[in-house]
Amino acid sequence: MNVLESQGYQLVRNVLSSEDTASLRAVITDTLDRVAGAFRTPFSTSCADAALEERIDLIARQDPAYAVALFHAVMADAQRDARMQALSDHPCLVPIVADLLSPLTRIGQVIRTRAVVSALSSARSSWHQDVIRKPGEGSGCGAVRLACWIPLTDVDEHTGALELIPGAWIEPLPHRADDNHFVIQDEQLPASERRVVPLRRGDVLILDRFIPHRSLPVQQGRARWAVVMWVKAGSANERLC
Repeated sequence: MNVLESQGYQLVRNVLSSEDTASLRAVITDTLDRVAGAFRTPFSTSCADAALEERIDLIARQDPAYAVALFHAVMADAQRDARMQALSDHPCLVPIVADLLSPLTRIGQVIRTRAVVSALSSARSSWHQDVIRKPGEGSGCGAVRLACWIPLTDVDEHTGALELIPGAWIEPLPHRADDNHFVIQDEQLPASERRVVPLRRGDVLILDRFIPHRSLPVQQGRARWAVVMWVKAGSANERLC
């Protein structure tokens, strides 16, 4: 049993280069600029000169609705950028994922931007698991097996790291729909160890599909941006599904 199977997560250091993470950060900045330029609100209101970790909060101080609109535009559209999709073929990440999935074969992935923004409390993820159906339920083709969580800056318990409940999780806990998200209620969480996993820029946190986790808050006026790649895998014949 490897670390991912026994603990539900595995931390891999220095997978992405500084150029890689700078490119991903540029995707988010470029998406904000492009969407802000299309709105009737003056572009100057988008605080284009601000640091990425401060920008949405600065906008929210002037116009909260505008900040929410720009934030959701990034969540909905940034993954279409070729620079972000290139993660699926990253020369260092691909063999790590293949080794962890073996003997299964990767058959697809979903890449999205994620963030914790102090001005937008709804952006923070509560306790949840990435897969909420038991093995064998629903379609088996293209099932998510693991996630690669990639912060775009250093993170710890004060700056938006993930908190996990380690263990060999084999199925989901009960979830409830809450504000368009599926969350685990406190009474459904086991009374076992909670662990915060600090990461440096360039590290990748590999998460098993069933490990319970949540994002921690950030300091006032700040944001934590990350990119997640959920990886689908199956047996060789499932690639034809």
